[in-house]
Amino acid sequence: MNPLPLLFVVLLLYGPLVAYSFTFHSHVGFALVRKILLAALPTFEPHTYQLDGVCKVLDKIDLVAVTRTGSGKTGFLFLTILVMIAIARDPSLCPGVKFPKDPAIVVVCPTNSIEQQMEQNMAKLGIHALMINSDTVTAARIRGEDLWKKAREGISMLILGPEQLISKGFQDLLKCEAFYDRVCALGVDEIHLLAMWGLGFRKAFTQIGFMRARFRAGIPIIGLTATLLADPTIADAIFDFLSVNRGEFYLLRRSNARHDIQILFRTLYSGIDGLYFPELAWVLRNSDKTLIFGATISLVFRIKIYLDSQCAENVDRDLRIRAYHSINWPEENLETIELFKSNPGCQIIVCTNGLAQGNDISAVKTVIQVGEPESAEMFVQKPGRARPNAENPRAIFYISALRVAKAIKIVSQSDAENAADTKKDGAVAMDRPVAEIISGRCKPFIQDKLYGNPISDIPCTCRTCVALPPASRPISGRCSDCLPEVSTEVYVP
Repeated sequence: MNPLPLLFVVLLLYGPLVAYSFTFHSHVGFALVRKILLAALPTFEPHTYQLDGVCKVLDKIDLVAVTRTGSGKTGFLFLTILVMIAIARDPSLCPGVKFPKDPAIVVVCPTNSIEQQMEQNMAKLGIHALMINSDTVTAARIRGEDLWKKAREGISMLILGPEQLISKGFQDLLKCEAFYDRVCALGVDEIHLLAMWGLGFRKAFTQIGFMRARFRAGIPIIGLTATLLADPTIADAIFDFLSVNRGEFYLLRRSNARHDIQILFRTLYSGIDGLYFPELAWVLRNSDKTLIFGATISLVFRIKIYLDSQCAENVDRDLRIRAYHSINWPEENLETIELFKSNPGCQIIVCTNGLAQGNDISAVKTVIQVGEPESAEMFVQKPGRARPNAENPRAIFYISALRVAKAIKIVSQSDAENAADTKKDGAVAMDRPVAEIISGRCKPFIQDKLYGNPISDIPCTCRTCVALPPASRPISGRCSDCLPEVSTEVYVP
């Protein structure tokens, strides 16, 4: 039997369907999305890798994007919603593809500061965003306003803390058909915290995958981070929290190395529980915009008090040195960030880890950590607060000789032996990846190993990266292991 007539009938019947089957992740799709975004943001050209991820999401494919700090991870969110809004308003841009009339993305953020910054950035782009957390809900209630009702219509990006996902307000919002039909994607920022915090003190992180099941079928997820460890056990735990499976989502992994940042390790001679930190006195002798991280609010207070005591009498200490932590009112923390950005007299922020995740403060040149990083993720995230537009950005870690010796011992022993030592001597535990970083030669090399960084990324062809390409991997190391530091800043007791 000649199959051609049958094939002709199939093409005749199903040809129109094939003609309207459109894929965003294609040459034609890339060109269309780029055209839409250039029309919406004339002064902004998306990175090639951003287009890559956005087109996958528009095809309703889950995305996990791993890119370095400062590379524009938030762009995966706002570029996606801008394309959806454009096509919803003008279906002729892409016949056969439909989005709700008033599309929206729900975004889960780990900290209030990230939520505040994201809401502000969306407003600058003309995107109607709404931040809902315990603070904003309380403030709105005092004003007589219901933020959950406000979110039902006209809000293109709903920014939530993880605790809000299990709140009655959000449950009622999902019951609202007008809102339910508008949601086109679920974004989760800083997904590495799902394992770090979700298994510890913020159980709400573990609910993200469950809440996803309550949205319409086919809603893609957008997971963003700069620090997804290569260890498959840790990565799979994060994927489980997101409710995505290996092989069923698009993993966009680029190197998280910041070759523009110099990594320096210096000896901390002062007791971390003490009141004096002469190792930091040099910070007051220059004008670099500086973040100083302490692991606890107590340590932040003590560093701030010490630096205040070292200031000249004619200096406004409360302006020059600010403290950022969860005990402050949210408005005070927000004021600190704004002063740091805009006022030359505000030079130093002493802060807890709340400023380590996702905050984009363009003025930062120097980042200091007093004590070892709490995790390998913090080793990457905190230096990442230094901006590439600063001259010679750097990150300095002050670690005591005792903790360095502890790191060397941990690397030389098994996990069982280390657990027994910690139980016996009662010392603060140290993760093996952190121990590898502290004890290893050439910190950037250890970072590449822990995160499985590619030797080189596929070059971005956008105008910005062509004109000002990101810093490339140096031929020889610039860290204090590879190039011993000789500086007047180094404290010798």
